[in-house]
Amino acid sequence: MKPATLKVDILKVDILSYWHPGTGRGSAFHLDAVTHEGSDGLVRLPGRTLKGLLRDALFRAESWGWSQVPKGSTSALFGTIAGTERESNPGLLRVSDALLPEEVRAYLSTDPEGRKLIPGLYREHFSTRIEPGTGVALGRSLRGMRVVVPLELFAQVREVPGMAPVADWRERLGAVLPLVNAVGAHRTRGFGRAALTWTQE
Repeated sequence: MKPATLKVDILKVDILSYWHPGTGRGSAFHLDAVTHEGSDGLVRLPGRTLKGLLRDALFRAESWGWSQVPKGSTSALFGTIAGTERESNPGLLRVSDALLPEEVRAYLSTDPEGRKLIPGLYREHFSTRIEPGTGVALGRSLRGMRVVVPLELFAQVREVPGMAPVADWRERLGAVLPLVNAVGAHRTRGFGRAALTWTQE
């Protein structure tokens, strides 16, 4: 008998403004912050970052007593972090990097004409501090970072084999997706406005 095929749950991340998947690194003297990207030069939102945003949203909803998020949901789906009184435990879910659609990635990374389009995914953003009293830019305060244009990315969410099942985990996560309204760095400054929704592969 052929083994059952596990369903892959796909999370769509619709990014609505310029955003910055940071690396903590700069680019010599030109940019203070560059973006996270794969070996193919294409943008991606790291799975650990996306998982952290989902965990935080679930934790907030659980703390607020949402009926759709029963007590213990956060630890069951995303595990616990080691502390002074307990060991860390893995959660049920594994979240992949969020990527461009497969056919788009293939074209951009392998087709010579597609490769020419990759720089169009990125922009350079510069900002500086202004002296409140004079309206003049403060010396040595100019900072530049690489940002990514608005686009749609897709991440796979899978159950970890051997973990205790949670039958309605998709509904629990679906209830809190609206709480994740931005991704990437500088979210409190208007970057990375986003909408997350479930889709199916």
